[in-house]
Amino acid sequence: MSISLAGVIGAAVGLYMGWLDWKILKGMLQAAETKNRQAGGDGGAAARYKALWSALIFGVPVIGFPIIGYWAGHQLAG
Repeated sequence: MSISLAGVIGAAVGLYMGWLDWKILKGMLQAAETKNRQAGGDGGAAARYKALWSALIFGVPVIGFPIIGYWAGHQLAG
């Protein structure tokens, strides 16, 4: 199995985009929890399922985007 240079570049771009998406989504989750706590709540679903949400928010973009980037780069450039 040969590794495509265009695929590797696509994976690198996908990793960067996944990292950015992870940071944005992590901040949105934290903001939702903080907003609910300031309104007098217990943090809502964001606080109750924080470990699950954090794993999903990390896993999907940081693992999925490089895979899609590699596939797209390999398909487009040959």
